Amino acid sequence: MNLSELFMKIAKEMKNDHFFGIPGSGVPLDLMDSGKNIDLHFVNVAHESTAAIAAGTYGLIKDSAGLCLGVKGVGAANLAGGVANAYFERMPVVCVCETTPNYSYENEMVQHADHQGLMKSVTKSMLTLTKDNPANLIRNAFYDSIEGLPGPVLIDFPSDMGLIEAEDTKSNKENINTSSSISEINEVIDLINNSKKPMMLIGDGVRKDSAIDEVVKLSEKIGAGVLSTMKARGVFPESHNRWMGVSTAFGKGENSRPNKLTLGSDLIILIGVDQMMTHAPWPKGEINTVEIISNQELKTLSNDPKAICAGNIKESAKMLLNSNQKNGWEISELLKIYSDTDKRFSRPNNAIFTAQDVIEISKEILPKDGLLFTETGAFIALLENTWKFDEPLKFFGTSGGRTMGLMIPSYIGGSLATNNQVPLMGIGADGSTLMRLGEFETIKRTNLRWPIVIINDAALGTMKYRQGFRGYEDYGLDLNMVDFAGVAKSCGLKGETVTDPESYRKVLISAFDSDTSTIIDARIDPKIYQDNFGGTIGD
Repeated sequence: MNLSELFMKIAKEMKNDHFFGIPGSGVPLDLMDSGKNIDLHFVNVAHESTAAIAAGTYGLIKDSAGLCLGVKGVGAANLAGGVANAYFERMPVVCVCETTPNYSYENEMVQHADHQGLMKSVTKSMLTLTKDNPANLIRNAFYDSIEGLPGPVLIDFPSDMGLIEAEDTKSNKENINTSSSISEINEVIDLINNSKKPMMLIGDGVRKDSAIDEVVKLSEKIGAGVLSTMKARGVFPESHNRWMGVSTAFGKGENSRPNKLTLGSDLIILIGVDQMMTHAPWPKGEINTVEIISNQELKTLSNDPKAICAGNIKESAKMLLNSNQKNGWEISELLKIYSDTDKRFSRPNNAIFTAQDVIEISKEILPKDGLLFTETGAFIALLENTWKFDEPLKFFGTSGGRTMGLMIPSYIGGSLATNNQVPLMGIGADGSTLMRLGEFETIKRTNLRWPIVIINDAALGTMKYRQGFRGYEDYGLDLNMVDFAGVAKSCGLKGETVTDPESYRKVLISAFDSDTSTIIDARIDPKIYQDNFGGTIGD
């Protein structure tokens, strides 16, 4: 077989039935043709950055690494934006860029760029394919993208190598499963036993080490209040009476549920938590912390943990169940924290149509086995506090990236990863959607069928609130009111504009019964929406 055929054979082994990108004339066409012959289908997107994000979401859902494709030079530069998103969101994706042949690397200038220099800070690893055991290089790239903290891996594919003969050889990579030492476990148990109000912060490492049941039992035994990181939505069942919300940073005030829980705790147990999952440094020397991690490379958020257990999280959690039974946080105390903050998320009385309406109706209509795709926006704190998930990989939002323009590419990747058979929906905002309008055509061409809701306030609402909060003049953040329903129809999709809860409910129900994606332009009350943001985040 040739090298392009070998590459796609391995990608298929890694659970890929689709890959994403914008092609060029050489290696990309070789890969597309090789994939077509084994039912690994190419999805041509409107922009390369979409390709990386869609492929990353695809890989996450498939429990593998997705695959995206870019040409050299400008194509690779466009891809880099999506690679950065995938890196900050911890998405597993292998990114292939055609590059200049080795023999002319120093002489060729047309679209020639140092891809590895371009993407160094937002990839886990980078390599250039050679004739020396390419199968091993390709397989290890996929494994590297998945293992540990997931993320992008860049493969430069020289343009003269697509059709060379290549032999398939199996990877020599070994999985190493470590265990925490008894002394580490006993040190943590002593700290737990001596605490009065322990708190647990749950990260996605708990899911990856299949430790959910053990971690739930541990929280119940030691009386812990529980927070999740944004990436770990649903890893700890959020309907559990010990779950208190989503943590985005260490908070000292009493203006949010996470802050109140943190302030009242005397020990924070960080389990499988990723350093990427906070937007502010944790303080040093102010609170006792414990790290439960898969290995020493996966440091959590604490600057000065009192103890560290480095090993399989499931096994560590089992051993920590030897801690003493205690009351810890009483359920009544946790319920009081809820009641003290609930008013922040209530629907404004003076509004006709609000983000709260969109969320509450969507919760009701999305089937129980459905998936939700979203991104940053003035509505995000409402989602974190009012829509609970009891299983992982049901909520796909922005975490480490806190980024605009994520939802539509993730929706595309998620729809294709589930073969368009699992009900799902996207909730995004007008500014983010404007970054991805070209993908409406991609959605139509790939025959996706699920609804996308655009919360439309004709502005960058989050930034407008922050601008006012800092005492600045209202400046530069208003948008034209775009007819998103009309744009959708021009691409062959269905489009609806709604301005009240009743019409939104009716349209959303109809959208889930449709065989074509419906773009719902939800025109909420802008001033109320923007002003409400501060309360939901605790300002």
